[in-house]
Amino acid sequence: MAYRDDREADQARIEALELELARARDRIAELETKQAESQALVATGGRALATGGPPTPAMRWFGSRLKLELTRRFDRPLSAEHFEDLVERCRSITSDPGRTDLLRSSLTWRSSTPERTAGPMIMVSVTVLRDNTTVLTVNDRLGQLAGALYGGIGGGVGGGGITAPIMASIALPPLAPVFIAGWLGGVYLMVRTIFKSRARRRAETVQRLFDALVDDITAKLPEPT
Repeated sequence: MAYRDDREADQARIEALELELARARDRIAELETKQAESQALVATGGRALATGGPPTPAMRWFGSRLKLELTRRFDRPLSAEHFEDLVERCRSITSDPGRTDLLRSSLTWRSSTPERTAGPMIMVSVTVLRDNTTVLTVNDRLGQLAGALYGGIGGGVGGGGITAPIMASIALPPLAPVFIAGWLGGVYLMVRTIFKSRARRRAETVQRLFDALVDDITAKLPEPT
């Protein structure tokens, strides 16, 4: 009888340790994700993040990376019955009905913004993999926004208004290169500032949506076994 009691007590301890191990894995995954995010984006306060991270050519020239992306892997499968709830969350946060593709083990939601406009171009994907893990990815592409600003404002104002420094240089011909370079440089800095500001707002929307979906998925995952 004592042997049976000891065995049941050992089994109970094993189950408790397995539960603690599962919780520890979740916590480690969360910390790893936050660390990865801090390398890709820069914190602006609390959990809200905006554009930043290790310098890239796009960040140096345009003022922001041209693709904003956050990813989180969960160690349990999300049931497809919850996909519609996640779609509603996307619509609520973005105020956009979007376009949705629902499959048995994956969900994709995209902004309804036409492809060749400035955006936003947000895409959310939730995929349940064969190893019973769930992967969430939220991204936004800023290439069209950069093209609209640098091509439209930069080309229009910079090229169209260049006659002003040219006229000013008539009185002082030796300073013509200085006037022209100053004009083009000023236009570039103005457009870069505008793009960086808009990219920051887009990044904060991506982060807000990502955080909300992480919370929703975490709450809907099955209990660890």
